[in-house]
Amino acid sequence: MIQSHVFISSQPSAVGPAAVLEFWAQALTSQPLWHKERANLCLMDHLCQAAFQFNQEDCVQKVLYQQHKNALGYHCDKGLLSSLVSWIVAGNITPSFIEGNGNPTQVWFAWTILNMESIFEEDSQLRRVVERELVSNPFTPEQALKKAQSQLKLPIVPSLQRLLIYRWAHQALVTPADHPLLPLIWQKFFLLYLHRPGPQYGLPVDGCIGKRFFQSPAHLSLLGDLKQRLIEAADFHHSASKALGVDSPGSSSENLVDRASTQANHLTSPELHKELVRLFNMYVLWLEEESFQKGDMYIPSLPKQYDAHRLAKVMQNQQDLWIEFVNVERIQYEFQEALDFWFQVQVETHIASSAASTQTDFTNPMLAKERIISGLKVYDAPQSSLPLQPMKAPVPLISSASLVSPSEAKALTRATLRILQQQAKSAALWESQQVAFNNEILDTLPKFYTNREEQVIIPLECRGSSGKSCQGPSLVTVQFEGKYKNEAVGQQLHVLEKEVKQLQAEATKPPSLSVVEAAVHMENFITALINLYKHQSVPGIHRVGINLFFAVVEFVCDETQRHPPTRQFFTSCIEILGQVFIAGTKSECKPVLQTILKNRRLCTLLSPYFTPVASPEEFVYLYEKVVSFLSDDNSDVIFMLLTKFDLPQWLHNSRPPLSERTRLLESIHLALKACGFAPDEDILMPFSIFSKHWTCLLRYQFPDHYSAFLRLLMQSSSDQLLSPDCWKASLKALGCTSTAVQKGRGKEEAKESIALQASVDPFLSAEQVMETIEWFSDYFFQLRLSSRDFCSFGLFSKWAPYIAEVNCFMEYLVNHLVNSEVTSLSREPLALHSLHSVITKLFKPWIEVVEREDAR
Repeated sequence: MIQSHVFISSQPSAVGPAAVLEFWAQALTSQPLWHKERANLCLMDHLCQAAFQFNQEDCVQKVLYQQHKNALGYHCDKGLLSSLVSWIVAGNITPSFIEGNGNPTQVWFAWTILNMESIFEEDSQLRRVVERELVSNPFTPEQALKKAQSQLKLPIVPSLQRLLIYRWAHQALVTPADHPLLPLIWQKFFLLYLHRPGPQYGLPVDGCIGKRFFQSPAHLSLLGDLKQRLIEAADFHHSASKALGVDSPGSSSENLVDRASTQANHLTSPELHKELVRLFNMYVLWLEEESFQKGDMYIPSLPKQYDAHRLAKVMQNQQDLWIEFVNVERIQYEFQEALDFWFQVQVETHIASSAASTQTDFTNPMLAKERIISGLKVYDAPQSSLPLQPMKAPVPLISSASLVSPSEAKALTRATLRILQQQAKSAALWESQQVAFNNEILDTLPKFYTNREEQVIIPLECRGSSGKSCQGPSLVTVQFEGKYKNEAVGQQLHVLEKEVKQLQAEATKPPSLSVVEAAVHMENFITALINLYKHQSVPGIHRVGINLFFAVVEFVCDETQRHPPTRQFFTSCIEILGQVFIAGTKSECKPVLQTILKNRRLCTLLSPYFTPVASPEEFVYLYEKVVSFLSDDNSDVIFMLLTKFDLPQWLHNSRPPLSERTRLLESIHLALKACGFAPDEDILMPFSIFSKHWTCLLRYQFPDHYSAFLRLLMQSSSDQLLSPDCWKASLKALGCTSTAVQKGRGKEEAKESIALQASVDPFLSAEQVMETIEWFSDYFFQLRLSSRDFCSFGLFSKWAPYIAEVNCFMEYLVNHLVNSEVTSLSREPLALHSLHSVITKLFKPWIEVVEREDAR
């Protein structure tokens, strides 16, 4: 009956098993001396088994806990309490719902009662104090119990026989070997027997506490009985595993193993019996090992059969039950068997009542329909199903239309993003208000106390001397500054503190449900969009992803960046959308750059998805936009953008025409001039990238840009608009090595540098070298004539910063010119006219300069 009631209550839309179990527990325990009635105990045993199966033991233990406290006199009148106390003082055993030391028939009931008494022992701190006294003092268990009673001042203290360590031991002795709860009962005993209470009382880790409870001869014999019972349980499960492993229905003996195997052969597997054999053998080892009680055993070094992992859990008093050793199949089978029996009784009762009222001829086939209908009438009429209540989804579903419609997706996501942005703005407002309150409190605190000048007259008593009386006390005037509290300021501080607490209470509230829904909805939308984009080629979905990316970027502001949760959410959305839809997309390079240049704080978020190489036709235009944005206060933004211009890849893949490359060279030249003659420290990093791009473009298909390079370099140097480092980088790209640098090195290093320079093929041919020298001479000549100051004082003052680099470049040109002419002379017979022509050719540019000077 109880099982069927609990089973029906566990169905959907029912009250639940907890309410039914509590109802039956209160009903069965409401009668006086209910625990002495055998029928009542049988029902309580079934009730406790159902509570264990449905994991609802708490509701039964709650009722029994109150009954136990009433039985001990906690809520009874003074007369009953006095009688109980006198009964305990007389040496009687404390009352309990379990008659004797254990209950071999109602094991489920005993299990529940002992667990309930364990709760009482823990709540009253009785076990804790007893263990502390046994560890700290050489007391016997009786002395420790009396000491605990005097310390805790409990109205009722259980007698020694009612301590749980003895209760679990006795229950383990009387529980049948095939009962599913036997492994757990032994576990409960060892949790108390092998407990190490030292550290919880500030004492060093010592041995287990169990041996201190078993000092008397009677308790020592109890330990022997426990060991023998464990061996018998191990032997039983060993025999059961052998019996279940053999598929033979005919058995020669009718012992306990045969009855267990024939009763429910399919309920228990041989593997479970083998595990129980190992468990009980392990319990025997734990019980026999004396070193556990002394504390000189290193647990990890124990053999495998000790199961050091479980042993450590037991010694640490970890209460998790080892359900894996419980025969759950047998529990379910017994529960189902009780249900079937109860339903069969109900059906037979209905059939008997219907047969008595109506006599039906079961032999007539024409009455089959009538018999069926009459049989169906025995059962209750079927009830209609409950009406379904439409439930609104906590997060709106993502429609397929919104994933391919840019306008619908934009409207949907903007509403979601607006909620998240508003949450960030509210958090920023709370932060600003908190700062304002703190500043106001700091400004007000110095005014709370003030010093006021005061004057006090203090009489000094005169006692006289030599029998002469005094004329009176001496009056001393004391002036000082006293501390006074300003009540108005104190009231103002009190109001400020109250407002701060209200603000903090408001700010620490969890976010509203709409904010959580918005975040989840946005995440679901992005996930659905990316999955559809990757697995199906739906037209327009890429544009939806791009629009969604810029929609999220549009809602990024100072408040969203200050609020960590919103900043993290927006960053994650931009990262995933940028990787999938923006990076490498040709049409989005320009919009991304414009967005960054318009709002510099977005550079860190958006620069990873700015890929100019993806749009080779706009590469130079994008570079010019970055250069035009260069200034001292945004050098970090420029540097991050410049790192995205992969110039070698652009030159190699797109092979741009000369006109495009010339535009880029001029743009880089403008950037170098913008950096100035001596670039500031903040702009050094962009300057280094500009120099790298400058030399990379110069070396590409040399000498395409050689003439433009020389022209731009000389023009800017004439006005000292370029850093000397530009000259150094350019000469290094051409293979020139500064003589001044070589002089600063040792001889060996200089030789290595010269050898290295000689081993590199020159970029310029002999004709180009000659043309460069002539162009240099013409340029400097015209520059000399361009100004009266230059004609009078020369070019040194203007070109002084670049003299070392110009000298190195001219040395490089002349050396290659001389080497090429010497090589050509070595191939011809030495003749006077050829030598004269060579000298004339070498010095022709300088001769022309001198002639021009003379003519002028």
